[in-house]
Amino acid sequence: MLVTDLDGTLLNRKGEVSEANANAIARAREHGIEVVIATGRSWVECHDLVRSVVPDGHAITAGGAALHDVASGECRDSIPISHDLVAHCTESLLRHGHLAHLLKDPHRAGFDYLLVGDASLDDASRWWFSVHPLSTRSALTLDGFDGGREAALANVLRVGTVAPATALADVTAAIRSEVGERLAIKHWPALVALGTAGIETHLLEIFDASVDKWSMVVRLCARLGVSPTEVVTVGDGLNDVGMLQGAGLSFAVANAEADVARASVRRAPDHDADALAFVVDELLSGGRGVPGPRRAGQ
Repeated sequence: MLVTDLDGTLLNRKGEVSEANANAIARAREHGIEVVIATGRSWVECHDLVRSVVPDGHAITAGGAALHDVASGECRDSIPISHDLVAHCTESLLRHGHLAHLLKDPHRAGFDYLLVGDASLDDASRWWFSVHPLSTRSALTLDGFDGGREAALANVLRVGTVAPATALADVTAAIRSEVGERLAIKHWPALVALGTAGIETHLLEIFDASVDKWSMVVRLCARLGVSPTEVVTVGDGLNDVGMLQGAGLSFAVANAEADVARASVRRAPDHDADALAFVVDELLSGGRGVPGPRRAGQ
């Protein structure tokens, strides 16, 4: 199995899959390799890109909180946040003046995001929602959701917000100190539109503590009868560290930050230089098929 991140890894700086990378994925699949996209995006935010290179199989989305069948889009596995923690995080965000973004499992909830609070939607999110076919609902409070509080709390894969980095420090620290062990909390730069590129916009993303791309890879391996030691992973970001550390063989792309690169066994070129094609060439070099698992120093 070959598992690749999307943004910053498979996609170049234009947000495109290069011809070389697309051809490499096709070659890998012809050699019997299960190619899986693992991304922080939700399914609706990535399905067109995923299907353009992997028309069937599986995709891991929402940072490992969901597993989708690519052909049908059906959610086959998910790890939602418990209702009490959704409530705690949402109400903490509201107390700190932020708009809470509750990412839902749309197949169960019927929509993608519940936006809670009276704060304005930030420019980066406004742009993001404009370029993806996302369905959103809004409520001033969890109790004020027209479907009821329990419906507001149900089927939430991620609680988060988007704001300038300095504005997120206090609420991130508060949530970590209160319930950090029960949650996986990530705080990092957001993808932004060209028109907002000068703003230091960050994402705060909160998941159930068991959520990680690698944990969902392991669950997928169990479904398919693949040993995790037979998995090769490629990534660049904070949410790729688990799968870079866990896989039998892993590659960090050249544009990865130093901490991410240290989690990998090997390095690949920059994502603007057909990194995934390089990895596939390494795996299929000499026509000998996929090599056995290797660890650093081997």
